[in-house]
Formats: sequence, structure tokens, C-alpha cells
Amino acid sequence: MNDTTLSFYEANSEEYTADKSAPNPRLFTFLNQCKPTGRVLELGTGGGVDAAAIIESGFKLDATDGSSELAAIASLRIGQPVKTMLFNELDANGIYDGVYACASLTHVPRHELGEVVSRIHRAMTENAVVWASFKAGAKEGSDALGRYYNYFQQDQLISLWRASASWRKIEAEAWTGSAYDRKPTDWLAITAMK
Repeated sequence: MNDTTLSFYEANSEEYTADKSAPNPRLFTFLNQCKPTGRVLELGTGGGVDAAAIIESGFKLDATDGSSELAAIASLRIGQPVKTMLFNELDANGIYDGVYACASLTHVPRHELGEVVSRIHRAMTENAVVWASFKAGAKEGSDALGRYYNYFQQDQLISLWRASASWRKIEAEAWTGSAYDRKPTDWLAITAMK
């Protein structure tokens, strides 16, 4: 994550987390694919709304965020520590039954994403699943708030994931929703199984 993006989340953490009351509805489809009561890594916990739902669903959660401010807010919400960690600092090996990254890996520079995907794959157990969502677009750049996005098209994103690790299965989905800036947003998500 670049410094400008991280600075945005540090400076706007209270406002960013203020109206997050319902978990991502796609979270539960992901959790249903994970080993029941298994260990889940969340990359980009944000305000902790999805993290709370993961814990309430009976999973053991390792929550992380690149922003120390967001990590502190999420820790209060979920009642357990949230580790401040950048994606390229992930150094686990074969311990996660699921990895969840909602609108977080979309901030990884394109030239670094393959290595991050490899690190995620290495951190997963056999038969584990990862779900990661991205803003769709033609080329990387910044939004009106100064946050960096890698903006992939679906075929590019699938190709990058396939080239970065040996997945048993990769699926993609696309939808139109919204984001923090309240603008209509085209989203992509990857679900991959090790």
C-alpha cells in the first residue's frame, strides 16, 4: 500500500468506520467454504465489522490492517488485538483455513500483487479458500480522495492469480455496488482454493 493511501486511512479512520453497521453479504458465502471453526486471516480489517461477523460465526480470526488507527478501532469492536501489518509482511506458512480480503488488496501496486498472492497461498492449509475483492477498471491510478487502486479487468486479475500460485480452482465474480465515496463502483472478486 502506498504512503498516500495509508495516510488517508490514518487521517480519516474515525469517519471511515463510522457507518459500517452490516457485514459484507458475500462474507457468508466465503465462510461456508471454509473449514468450520477453522482459522481465518483477514487482510485489511478496516473498522472490524466483517471481523466481528467472522468471530460470531465460530471461526478463529487473525485480523490485520496496514493502518494502526483502523487496527485500534477494530480491536475495540471485536475485543481482541488487530495486528498492524502490510500485505507484503505476511510470513505465515500453512496455517490458515481461509483468507478474507474485502476491498484491501485493491490497494496493492500491480507490480507487487503477484508476490502478495504467493504469500497468501503459502499461508494457507491444503483445501483452504481465499476471497479477495477489487475495484474494476482498465489501469491503475488514484481516486478523487488520493487513494491508490490497481484497477484490474476480470481476465487480467484471473491471469495474475493463476500465474502467482498453484490453485486447485479459481473463480471470479463481478457486480456493481458502492464504496466509501458513495459512487457507483464496479467490483471484481476472486475466490481461489488451494
